[in-house]
Amino acid sequence: MDKIKGVNLGGWFVLESWMKPSLFSNVQSKDETGFSLQNPNAKNDLIDHWETFITKADFLYLKSIGINSLRLPIPWWFQGDAPYFSALPYIHRAMLWATEVGLDVLLDLHTAPGCQNGFDNGGIEGMISWHLDSKNIKLTVDKLEYIAQTFSCYSSFWGIEVLNEPHVSIDMQMILDFYSQSYAAIRKHTDKIIVFHDAFRPTDEAWKEFFTNKNLHHVMFDLHLYHCFDPQLTHGSFDVHIDLLLNKRLPMILEISKYVDVLIAEWSLGMRYETMNLAEQHDKNTYRKILADLQLYVYSHAKGHYFWSYKIESDRLDWDFRKLIEQEILPNKY
Repeated sequence: MDKIKGVNLGGWFVLESWMKPSLFSNVQSKDETGFSLQNPNAKNDLIDHWETFITKADFLYLKSIGINSLRLPIPWWFQGDAPYFSALPYIHRAMLWATEVGLDVLLDLHTAPGCQNGFDNGGIEGMISWHLDSKNIKLTVDKLEYIAQTFSCYSSFWGIEVLNEPHVSIDMQMILDFYSQSYAAIRKHTDKIIVFHDAFRPTDEAWKEFFTNKNLHHVMFDLHLYHCFDPQLTHGSFDVHIDLLLNKRLPMILEISKYVDVLIAEWSLGMRYETMNLAEQHDKNTYRKILADLQLYVYSHAKGHYFWSYKIESDRLDWDFRKLIEQEILPNKY
């Protein structure tokens, strides 16, 4: 298998207000649930967004610079479960574009009924009730089976990530049971890759047993490795970031890779520069370039990686793949 050199198409089918603030100008919410409930013109605004935010030209551009895979976040309500609206035709179109252009797609179920993490990217900020009702678990598994059954006909279909970022507070055994159910449901329809997120516990001993004793095949383990959420990083010097990458994350990736293929499905250049006492002779882009090169080196020891995200409407350079390439911080050929 070739190394995955990928990018997330975030903010397209799962809204986050920081990624496209103009959509939320009259909405007092950061997530798509609030957007759908509070915006009287939500459906038309969404259709316009789905039509214009990312186009086939973007797929062609990504292919031209050597990107070979896209991680496509989709919501559990992709069929239009009330009060939401269906993006299903546009997801089909994205899969068709990827097929025509020659890009693989990892379909990532990014939200779950009741919300699995309480983040805006989970669909409902401040709520984590997905795991509290068995009906939510069943509905999630049913949606995953539908995804496998519906999209496996596309040659661009590379795999499914069963759920993005289940919260660290959710019982590990419950997550493992859900992962096992999801695996069984998806395997009824496809033998392609199935990806499991680490639930923010990448080194928990339970994973080794799960991946070695469950007779799983064509699976990967997803780690999201950021530099802007851990207080030790947000209040540390730049040397702390370097040490983390070379002396902690690299050995961790190598160790986990002994029993399961590792995928870094989200990473960025987000940092807190104001706390670092940066040397005056260097501008921020110098540090961005160092952080980018080091991450690409470390993550090359995994099976692949996907930057978060391809495009940001707001002025958030550290998260905007295309702008980072245009400013020669990320490489223009992969």
